[in-house]
Amino acid sequence: MFVGQVPRSMDENDLRLMFEEFGRVHQINVLRDKITGASKGCCFVTFFTRKAALKAQDALHNIKTLSGDSICFFYFDPPKLN
Repeated sequence: MFVGQVPRSMDENDLRLMFEEFGRVHQINVLRDKITGASKGCCFVTFFTRKAALKAQDALHNIKTLSGDSICFFYFDPPKLN
């Protein structure tokens, strides 16, 4: 899932600690500037289960405040196989 309005001071470890409350996290990718390496304030989080992702989204979307901003989630369904 895409997560926006993430404080630029938070790294992958900080985010993992926050999201693992809702289930096992497979991967976290913080989007970074190609030149400076600084966080762009957003990331992609992949959980092992859809249930964990939805639990995090329900608990945090527009509710959890990080540095004064509401965290924003956009959930992406995995592609369907024929």
